[in-house]
Amino acid sequence: MRFSFILRAVFCAALVLALSLPSVSSAKTIFRIGHTGAPADDFTYGIEQFAKELSILTGGEAECKILGNSVLGSDRIMTEMAQQGSLDMCNIGQSQIGLFIPTLIAMDIPFITDHTKNRQFLEAFNPGGPLYEYVDAQASRIGLKLIMLLDTPFRGYAFAPRVKISDLESLKGMKVRVTMSAVEQAFVNALGMNPCPMTQGEVYTALQQGTVDGEIINLASFNSWNRFEVEDKVYMTLHNQAKMFIVMSKLRFDALSPEMRKNIIEAGRIAQQKEWDRSAELEAAAAEQCRARGIALLPVSETDRARLHELTAPLYERFSEEIDPNFVELIRSVQK
Repeated sequence: MRFSFILRAVFCAALVLALSLPSVSSAKTIFRIGHTGAPADDFTYGIEQFAKELSILTGGEAECKILGNSVLGSDRIMTEMAQQGSLDMCNIGQSQIGLFIPTLIAMDIPFITDHTKNRQFLEAFNPGGPLYEYVDAQASRIGLKLIMLLDTPFRGYAFAPRVKISDLESLKGMKVRVTMSAVEQAFVNALGMNPCPMTQGEVYTALQQGTVDGEIINLASFNSWNRFEVEDKVYMTLHNQAKMFIVMSKLRFDALSPEMRKNIIEAGRIAQQKEWDRSAELEAAAAEQCRARGIALLPVSETDRARLHELTAPLYERFSEEIDPNFVELIRSVQK
């Protein structure tokens, strides 16, 4: 009798334990997303929106573990991890993606996108759009899947108080921090400035110490990175965009169910639309904050703008081996 009672007790305890554990069918699908953004960055917002939308679309089945602030390394390192399948998703900046997909350096060509037609350009990166399809096809060849394109404001050159800037001619001889983009460095040389490639984390100190006189930057980053402490003027060329690609390991993506793949693409579409709106809002607010802080936003004269376009033209020939004319034509066509 006592033995029977013990068996029943053990059975009940086992049943309670079994019911308290998640079943295989209710287990979440976890995606690890690495990125280089700080909490206030616009593309950080876009990644957070993606995680939220994917959870909604899957009824909570999918969960994203977001690892920001470069805790996994640079965007280049994380992209290599995604190619290998050791990281699910990550961001890679426009200045870096050309190292993986050479034809995409066309996006670095100054003025290839008109800042007044930025939304038209962005809309072509919705799934099924011509630019999305082109980049996704290129990414698939190197083990990646394009999930979304996030926006950042167009950039100019900001300078420290110790240097005097008024027009295009006054830029000559200035030492400016640039990205790793070969196109951007060539353009800086064409303007008569001296390009100084360095990581973003080095720039603030370099400006303080006089290692560089200025940098390429957009107004939203100018404010979020407290550049008003070391720079007091921005020459508003608006010549260059700095889009952010969110890519996924193709190994991981292809292994998912068709329904999950569909939900990931849809979550990316919704999230990027929200981020595009947010980026435009941040840019407008940043311009007002700069003016309130006494930062000079120096316009480019019509004469100097025409000269900037003249200096840009030779870059197409210089990088002709990497630039795909079909991609260039796609970029131009979506802005008509």
